[in-house]
Amino acid sequence: MQLLALSGSLRAASSNTALLRAAAGLAPAAVPIILYDRLGELPHFSPDLQDDLPPAAVSLRAAVARADGLLISCPEYAHGVPGSFKNALDWLVGGPEFLNKPDQRGGIAHAATAERNRGRGADRERPGRVRRHPGGAGQIHRGNRSWPAMIA
Repeated sequence: MQLLALSGSLRAASSNTALLRAAAGLAPAAVPIILYDRLGELPHFSPDLQDDLPPAAVSLRAAVARADGLLISCPEYAHGVPGSFKNALDWLVGGPEFLNKPDQRGGIAHAATAERNRGRGADRERPGRVRRHPGGAGQIHRGNRSWPAMIA
């Protein structure tokens, strides 16, 4: 199994990217985590380019297709995701690579918010997606398959 790590931040000193690098360093050898570091190369999304994808969009789709699951760490900007990360998602929705892909999302801000809201019902699991366990460990579930996950 191989996971693809996507950081929603383009900052060189991003704490979200550092979190993903740490996860890759701690992952068992049987579950390599590959950091996708070409998000900044994607051109602005245009549906007019769906028939002739730019090379950066082809690269992103191929990386997602090769992965068995996604590990996403993304900062929050203005109650949403950064524009560069939204742009990457826009390039993915036109193809089949992203559909039904197991994922674990979080980030530095997400972890702090989850800790503040613990016990208030705001951090409840979404059925069939991610099951959280004490200590930040968890499992990603899709159908009859499951993978260990680190909850950021």
